[in-house]
Amino acid sequence: MPPRSRLLAPLTSALLGALGLLVLAPAPAGATTTAAIVAPGAGKAGALDRDRDRGEPSAVFKRSAYLCMGYTACRDAGMGNAGYAANNRTMYWRMYSGHNCTNYAAYRMVKSGLPNERPWSGGGNATYWGTSMPGITDGTPRVGAVAWWKANTGPAGSSGHVAYVERVVSADEIVISQDSWNGDFSWAVVTRSSGNWPSGFVHFNDKPLVNIEVPAVTGNAKVGAVLTATSGAWRPTAVSVGYQWLADGQPIAGAVDTSLKLTRARLDQQITVRATASQLGYPTASATSAPTEPVQPGQLKNVVAPAITGEAQVDSSLTLSPGTWTPTPDLTYQWLADGSPIPGATATTLALGPDLVGRTITAQVTATRAGYAAVTASAAPTQPVAPGTFAVTTAPALVGTARLGETLAVDPGRFSPADAGVHVAIQWLRDGEPVPDATGSTYPVTNLDLGSRISARVTLSRLGYTTAALETPRSATVKSDPRMRLVVSPGAHAARVTVTLTAPGVTEVTGSVVVRFAGVAREVPLRHGTATVRLTDLPQGKRTLTVRYAGSDAVNRVVGTRTVRIG
Repeated sequence: MPPRSRLLAPLTSALLGALGLLVLAPAPAGATTTAAIVAPGAGKAGALDRDRDRGEPSAVFKRSAYLCMGYTACRDAGMGNAGYAANNRTMYWRMYSGHNCTNYAAYRMVKSGLPNERPWSGGGNATYWGTSMPGITDGTPRVGAVAWWKANTGPAGSSGHVAYVERVVSADEIVISQDSWNGDFSWAVVTRSSGNWPSGFVHFNDKPLVNIEVPAVTGNAKVGAVLTATSGAWRPTAVSVGYQWLADGQPIAGAVDTSLKLTRARLDQQITVRATASQLGYPTASATSAPTEPVQPGQLKNVVAPAITGEAQVDSSLTLSPGTWTPTPDLTYQWLADGSPIPGATATTLALGPDLVGRTITAQVTATRAGYAAVTASAAPTQPVAPGTFAVTTAPALVGTARLGETLAVDPGRFSPADAGVHVAIQWLRDGEPVPDATGSTYPVTNLDLGSRISARVTLSRLGYTTAALETPRSATVKSDPRMRLVVSPGAHAARVTVTLTAPGVTEVTGSVVVRFAGVAREVPLRHGTATVRLTDLPQGKRTLTVRYAGSDAVNRVVGTRTVRIG
């Protein structure tokens, strides 16, 4: 969003309507503006030094936009008047009190710390401000400066106009606060392209960038070491900071980064850094750090940093490359886990045991040489050591038949590692749910399993490894094999058939049977495991009686036959 839009966004249409303001977008090139926002009154001076009242027109910003109008509306929009509303009956710099651009601008200068005495002699109308103070007037907008329009320039009438620069959006756009003779207090945006750009900016007492915390130098002041500068703290905070390093108070050519490498040329010198802050709309400001101790003699240099190679996972090994050093030193090594030394880990390789799972590994290389200070360099840390994972080559499986009275076993499959450190736990499952206390390698199928499918969960665990839980395929539904007893009582053209079904492990066989004889079929429900049916109108002779039971969730199907003679 352009700066202008960002500034206008908080003002709602309701607020603008309440203020009776007309906000215009910048007119296209060549267009004629037919409406304008008027800030009544141009800049008049006070009673002691003023031009005659010639009825000059109000200040008119044809192509800029007012952000607010009136003390209350501006305050509610977050755009204050620095206390002028409560003090506008006082004359500042001998200007007219009340709503008056010159009195408001003078008030802001007095508020900034200047004395309540006009800093020039002669007329006080706004048009004279810049010409009366040429030594501090230029074309550069800055926060806290007075924006100045000559008479009949831009929005100004015959007495000119002055305003206070609240913000510098860019070199071509500013935000001002202002008051107006016979008008009202307001904030507005002024752009260079609007035709309302000020004739100049009077820099009586611009707001400075303030250093509230001096920059500092960190690091070891020895040849070969690197010093680092902090920017310090500034107000306002959003500043850009440049750096200049100094040796014994003199600038070091080209040393303008946040860090400085100390060469032998810096030996015995005291180093400081000057931080220069800049922000659009403010004059630059500088602050200098406290000096270091005199730079001490050289130290060993690590040209190529140590590095760790290998996979950070349990049962793998890491290898340390010590890097490159100058001059050639003696080297010692120390591996660390989460920043703490690993006891005894002082070689260039490290075996990753289970105790290191989840810990970040790094290594330090310490270089020593006679006449030099010891230097330690660290390798970049690894990712946290990952736990090991089991590689399964053959999935676990059930051994045996899931039949009542049979015993199932489980083959845990093939996996690696498969050493003595691996614990294999087995949990038998009935329809996917654990069977209480069924954790052995075998499982006897009982009547409790009728109507269910049996499987086993094999859990592999090992210190430092991710636990793996594998389930065997489920068995077929466990069913009991039924026994059928047929009792047939034949008669004249009739027969009475009684079917009794029982099954091991089943309290009562349920369902129905289909009795088929001499072309007649009857389905008869079982009651307490028994079904009885009387068949009539049967032909004489010897025929085969067939009884079929289709089975249930817990009982297999069965068919019984009997030869019956009908008299």
